[in-house]
Amino acid sequence: MREAWWRERRYLVVTPGDELIRAALEPFPAEVREIGRRARFRRYDDRGGGGFWPDTNEIWLAAGVETYESLAQVVMSARHELFHFVNWNHPLYRDDLDRGYPGFRAALAEARPVLASHPRYWSWIARSFVPQRDHANPVELWADIPTNFPDPAEIPPPLAAYFAPLLVAGGARPVLPAGSATDDGLPAFHELIAPGTTTRTP
Repeated sequence: MREAWWRERRYLVVTPGDELIRAALEPFPAEVREIGRRARFRRYDDRGGGGFWPDTNEIWLAAGVETYESLAQVVMSARHELFHFVNWNHPLYRDDLDRGYPGFRAALAEARPVLASHPRYWSWIARSFVPQRDHANPVELWADIPTNFPDPAEIPPPLAAYFAPLLVAGGARPVLPAGSATDDGLPAFHELIAPGTTTRTP
């Protein structure tokens, strides 16, 4: 049936936006769910993909994600875009974003010595994230970490502390560094998040 629909470029969307938001953010604290409830979802006619558009504060998600992939995948895709929305709409994390992520970058630097102690995160960074090349940038990593690791025990403690309010009910708010971060480019960023891991396995 899906093959026949795809030949005709048909799309079947069965999950309303508010229901998709609830499913995507169910594992997270009330503060995150409340921010997410303000999001607006729009569907467009493509097989896959999506994005968050800050100028309109809207999430766009390809209708084909639900039509041609699993419900679990559309929930994960929605979760990723919702965390872009959270990054833009949460005052603490929006401040870090606006200043080039000094807090996030500091947490990533502190996490380097203990990457091997968190093998699923370590492997995901090396095999799934860094190979995305230009797409493997700080904004995407920020949304990808809570999307893929809602359990803070699976990420290095500095990152768990940085994301604590988004992952744990009553999680302590991190104290962010003053000033703006220096952007040394993607190769330096990839070295920061996964030094040497593109050719090794944990």
